[in-house]
Amino acid sequence: MGYRSCKLIRFLLNLSLFWKVGFVIAICVAINTLIAFYFHAQLHKLKDHLERAPIYAYKSLAQEGLYLLERLEEASAEEKERIRNAIRKLAYIGLQGGIYEKGNQKIIQIVSSVKDPYLKDVLTRLVKANSYQEMQKEFQKILDWSLKEEEKLQKELGALSENASSFYLLIFGILILCLIWGGLAFFFMVKRPLDIITKKIDNLFIEGEHYCLEDPQYCEWKHEAEDEIGKLSEAVKNLLRNYTELAIFKHTIEEDQTVKDVYERLAQVFKEKLGIEAFALYEVSNSQNTMTVVHLSPPDLEVNHEKLFNANFCRAKRTGHVINSIIQPRICSLFLWKDEAEHYCVPFMSGGQCIGVAQIILPKTPENRRSKRIKEKLRIAERYIREAVPVIEAKRYAESLKDQTLKDPLTGLYNRRFLEEAIDNLIAGILRRKTVLGVLMADLDYFKSINDRYGHDIGDKILKETAKLLKKHVRASDLVVRFGGEEFLILLVDVKEGDSLKIAEKLRSIVEAQEFETPKGVIKRTISIGVSEFPVDAKGIWEAIKYADVALYKAKEGGRNKVVRFTRDMWSSKEY
Repeated sequence: MGYRSCKLIRFLLNLSLFWKVGFVIAICVAINTLIAFYFHAQLHKLKDHLERAPIYAYKSLAQEGLYLLERLEEASAEEKERIRNAIRKLAYIGLQGGIYEKGNQKIIQIVSSVKDPYLKDVLTRLVKANSYQEMQKEFQKILDWSLKEEEKLQKELGALSENASSFYLLIFGILILCLIWGGLAFFFMVKRPLDIITKKIDNLFIEGEHYCLEDPQYCEWKHEAEDEIGKLSEAVKNLLRNYTELAIFKHTIEEDQTVKDVYERLAQVFKEKLGIEAFALYEVSNSQNTMTVVHLSPPDLEVNHEKLFNANFCRAKRTGHVINSIIQPRICSLFLWKDEAEHYCVPFMSGGQCIGVAQIILPKTPENRRSKRIKEKLRIAERYIREAVPVIEAKRYAESLKDQTLKDPLTGLYNRRFLEEAIDNLIAGILRRKTVLGVLMADLDYFKSINDRYGHDIGDKILKETAKLLKKHVRASDLVVRFGGEEFLILLVDVKEGDSLKIAEKLRSIVEAQEFETPKGVIKRTISIGVSEFPVDAKGIWEAIKYADVALYKAKEGGRNKVVRFTRDMWSSKEY
């Protein structure tokens, strides 16, 4: 019973406001209708009673008859006959209906013949009566009956009047209850939810995104009913929830360290919040007009490599507009799965330039084409992209500035300033792991003569290509630094003792074999390398670097194009 009552209450709560108001009005109308029917029945009953025997007319008839009988005793013979005729007329009028007039005045009117059995019997005897006593007796019976019926009618009218007062009070009470119920229902079902919604929106407007960051649960509140207010409440909750999540996302990526972290965070939203399984994130280099893949989901997702080398092949990048194959099938000729999937490409626009592209891939089904849920997901994805774009641009700019201070602009290698910032952490790892750091100091042989003979442009080209060679032929964990001029410092992380010499010899032979193609022909160069190892040769890293530089000097003294391993006899000073 309790479960059914709960279901009924839930059903009533979920009715729309239209039906709730209609339900209350229907109850009021039904109650008033029942009361009206009751009064109608009572009045109909009285009407039947009066139609059956018009009490006051018969009372007047009896009184008139008794009056005539009193006159009969004192009247003359001629008068007596007239009175007897009047008495008989009264009896016939009472029995069959009619009008009794005295002079020009109508004093008795009975519309129809008598219906009451008792009264009919009395009137029948009255018509047949001949003696004074019989007539008086019958008229008295009619008068007694009239008085009795009059008394009964008065009681019925009194009862009806009392019932009417009670029903008036009942109607008034029901109306008051309906008003109280309506007021409470309005307060709890309309005013309070609207106050909550208004307060939440006002707080968000006044406090801004800090309000939702401080209290992520601020957009959660209960509204039991699923009526229009409930739907409005749920819509506002979803709006505020999305705004909160968006604000938290923005706050989080602003505190992320690198651009890569921001891309990973955006990919996480696509996967976990929006349930998008297949997508690719690209970063655009406008200076080189290229695109770089920064995230693929799944990791083995195939991409069209043409646009990676020429970003203008990407329609979203070139136009700066969202490309939607759901609306415009086969809009992009470079999309690889035109027959199996749809694609939705969103450009990352900043300052009128495209700095990236998100390509979302969806199964090609009729449901996806019509699905409002898919469209909503894509709109939410665009919102997150819009929030991420200024952060990505700012972090890219910051990284660019940092690269300019920590990287050599010509070769793209780290510079000496970076070495000074990073060396402590590097050495701490070497000591913690108890391994060896190979230190190679390399210098291009007779580099000054290249500048003098071919010009600085050719010299710069050879420096850049030499830097690429050195970086290409060491591990990703190793560090290549442009130490100054044509000198390069190569730090080999976690090598075995003695392997540094082998690696240095490999690098020397690679440079020796390299043919540098220039506008002025092919140029070949050699390189000299000095080698030391930390902590084998020195207790401090800068001491080890100095020793490698000393070994480089010995290699140049020995005729260049050589690799020389530092030995203790090369350095006699106590201080480096």
